[in-house]
Amino acid sequence: MTDPYQPPQPYSTPGSNPAEEPGTTPGPSQPSSGYGQQPGAQQPPQQGYAPGYGQPGYPQPGYQPAYAPDPPGKTMGIIGFVLAFIFSPAGIVVSALALSDSKKAGYDNVLGKWGLWLSIIFTGLGVLIVLAYLAFAVALFGTVVSTVNY
Repeated sequence: MTDPYQPPQPYSTPGSNPAEEPGTTPGPSQPSSGYGQQPGAQQPPQQGYAPGYGQPGYPQPGYQPAYAPDPPGKTMGIIGFVLAFIFSPAGIVVSALALSDSKKAGYDNVLGKWGLWLSIIFTGLGVLIVLAYLAFAVALFGTVVSTVNY
């Protein structure tokens, strides 16, 4: 018969501890398991848990969240990075907003930084290409118009 005031001993098999066998008294080197005590004697209170509810050191299993939420601005950083290649002026705006949100939360948004820098570079290159095209068109049509006499 087991003692109802003793918590169950996890990972023990019957016969592995001689103090658990009925009729034996634990010696000075053996832990007391409740056997061999007076029937009405109380045991000293054990701290950390109530009798019958497990041992301290073995916490109750908790449930982890299904996923950890993304840091603020991470998704917008990805979108800003993609927009840098598609429509770079919009990539500047979205990446700047992503970096602002990430900075408030203390998150280092690498894709937001890359998206911002690439958007700035591609927008600058786009402006230079448009200016070069206009200069070429003015130079080409300026000579064509001057050669035609009306």
